[in-house]
Amino acid sequence: MKILLYNIYRITVVEPTVWHYEFSRFIFCEVNKMNDNSIAYCGLICSFCCTDGSCNCKSDNNCGKRLSPEGCYQYNCCTSKGINGCWECDDSPCGKDMLAVDKIKMRAFVRCIKEEGIQKFFEYLEQNEKDGIVYHRTGVIGDYDLSSENEVLNLLRRIK
Repeated sequence: MKILLYNIYRITVVEPTVWHYEFSRFIFCEVNKMNDNSIAYCGLICSFCCTDGSCNCKSDNNCGKRLSPEGCYQYNCCTSKGINGCWECDDSPCGKDMLAVDKIKMRAFVRCIKEEGIQKFFEYLEQNEKDGIVYHRTGVIGDYDLSSENEVLNLLRRIK
């Protein structure tokens, strides 16, 4: 894994288009390995944010939000209710913390999982990745970072 990340960094400096291809190929491999623990309680996909595998808020305490002084509302709420994620909560989206009104991508992801199930959500991500729709392009900004939940859902579902 570290070799891949090193190679991505090296390629980025020389040929950004090659880097994008390699990073997309890496992310696609991660999509194929996704399971229920791959998605944080809030709807983020841990393996896409932490490509070194260090974060998994459901099994490890490495999530930056959980380690912050205020902690993670979604983690505390979901674990206290014994649910796998906000998509299983009747109050979702609650508008708190990672599901605040301005957290459009996460709200849309949770809504998609709530409406269609986690497996269908994985299928959308996998097909979109094959078609060049990228979760992260630069930093943490990617193609799903849009201005409304409906736009994100339409992109996920490929509705024009």
